[in-house]
Amino acid sequence: MDLPIDVDPPTIEEISMAIIQIKRGKAAGSDNIPAEALKADVAVTAKTLNIFFNRIWDEEQVPADWINLPKKSDLSKVLLNRMKESVNTQIRDQRAGFRKHRSCTDQIATLRIIVEQSIKWNSSHYINFIEYEKAFDSVNRTTLWKFLQHYGVPEKIFNIIRNSYDGLHCEIVHGGQLTEEEQRTPYAEKWRQT
Repeated sequence: MDLPIDVDPPTIEEISMAIIQIKRGKAAGSDNIPAEALKADVAVTAKTLNIFFNRIWDEEQVPADWINLPKKSDLSKVLLNRMKESVNTQIRDQRAGFRKHRSCTDQIATLRIIVEQSIKWNSSHYINFIEYEKAFDSVNRTTLWKFLQHYGVPEKIFNIIRNSYDGLHCEIVHGGQLTEEEQRTPYAEKWRQT
């Protein structure tokens, strides 16, 4: 059963919200368009991106020549904003990481109560802390796709997310020179940060 996530093409309002959420001061991609340029006139940028996003929505394919920053992250942010509420209902209350209005302070308070009760009742307790490498920088994509399907992300949204990872590669600028095409490293199993 699919989660109740809107599968209609993104609205200009959603795209405007995603543009507003772009962080300033980030490096421009190979097109040299910084986030500040997109934010200079949100209405015009949103209308322009709406044309592209509608095409992506129809084809369920992100153009290969799009770069991650900043245009592709606008699409990612639109998808994330749509999915957050529905996905949040699927996550246990005990999970606080990366959730709005939740923090590790809540988890620390809960842990403290558990430890205090264990001491009071003279019982053993085991605590396991897991450090996730840079907030999931190396999630296996195959596993990610299985989780998205398992939790009922609608097929259209799933296809757009999955296809946005096709052809990703790492480019390095050294001494003012961009790496040659054959030297670029594909992101075969890396999670793309947006």
